Amino acid sequence: MKNPALLIVCVILAVSPLMRGSVHAWAQTVIQALVALGAVALAVERLRAGRARGTGNGGSRETLSRRGLSLGRLFWYAGVPCAVLGVWSAAWSPHPAQAVQGLIMLAAYLGFFFLAVLSVRTREEERALVWTVVWTASGLAAVGLLERFDVLVFPWWNYAAELKTDHGATRLAGVYVNSNHMAGFLEMAIPVLLALFLIRSRPLEMRLGMIGLALFLAVCQVLTLSRGGWAATAGALAFMAVVLLLNKGFAHKRLVAGLLAGALVTAVIVLASTPVVDRAVTLTQGDIEDSLTGRLTYWEGTRRMIADNLAAGTGPGTFAVAFPPYQVPGLAVLPTYAHNDYLHFTAEAGILFVPLLLWLAFVFFRAGFAKFKSRSRQTAGIAVGCMAAVVAILIHSYSDGNLHIPANALLFTALTALVLKN
Repeated sequence: MKNPALLIVCVILAVSPLMRGSVHAWAQTVIQALVALGAVALAVERLRAGRARGTGNGGSRETLSRRGLSLGRLFWYAGVPCAVLGVWSAAWSPHPAQAVQGLIMLAAYLGFFFLAVLSVRTREEERALVWTVVWTASGLAAVGLLERFDVLVFPWWNYAAELKTDHGATRLAGVYVNSNHMAGFLEMAIPVLLALFLIRSRPLEMRLGMIGLALFLAVCQVLTLSRGGWAATAGALAFMAVVLLLNKGFAHKRLVAGLLAGALVTAVIVLASTPVVDRAVTLTQGDIEDSLTGRLTYWEGTRRMIADNLAAGTGPGTFAVAFPPYQVPGLAVLPTYAHNDYLHFTAEAGILFVPLLLWLAFVFFRAGFAKFKSRSRQTAGIAVGCMAAVVAILIHSYSDGNLHIPANALLFTALTALVLKN
């Protein structure tokens, strides 16, 4: 790859899940260092490009269509509001040490976002980033299957000793400790793969291979036994199908309708299987920490936490240390996450997070639907795929904390950058 900054972006996306989802401090330090290295590589590449233009030796490339937001607007519309809210919350935090660490990680996410925006400048580079997401998801799914069926156990990703249980014996978790987080990565990757299927005319063998890969990821998503992951994937596919079928200029409506019908039939067959039925029953039965009762208990404590820290929250990255006084009786384990990203972010950043979320969602989907109207099949296809991926994680965020898992948050950041960049 001739673009070193884009190479670093792809490395971050591929490596961050392998570091146990990058939930540990050392892994987050690695991510921060890679983002800084990417910024240096981008600056050096821009300096060389400027010198080449000055000498008249600049080459021509297949550039992207100019849709989306300019760098200046992205800075003011997204970067500045997120940074200001993070600093405001950290400044008033009763846990300053943890808040500063959270603020540094927020800076890493913003840096990664702008690194992705600036490093993807051609159609070929855009495809390279999307294929990185797809192949990373495929690799994670393959590792998960090998461990799930005891074909090959990787000691680095064996969490039985830490969890005091044979986690993964029945649920596909792969490199993640929690199978819900594995499901979060897959639910964002599946719509992106389907977008690749739609954007270009390909030989029959390649199209069949892509369909097989999509089915493979879908089966692995089912095997995570993540109820939130199932709902998120179904919602993303429904969003994608509706957008495509309502588009008058889309020429493959029969294909989409056929794929949707096939997905529905497959879902009915899979949902009738014993493990899936047993997992669905745990929504109201089984361990309280994994049931709806447990979720409601976490949320009640988090709502009390929000009420006491309404203006500025407890500070970025402070939920785990700030929550214990709000623990509701009935749960034996103190949670690290609120199991609801909306409540979690509001608890840490304060009530101002709500209008910021609505503003960013408006900016994102407005840019996405504008790109979907592009005459370029690649621009339109990747836009709808990324929007569907974001819909998936927004659905799943209601019951889990995927956006607090750095590997998944970085993937989410990269997909939003693909839509928002000009």
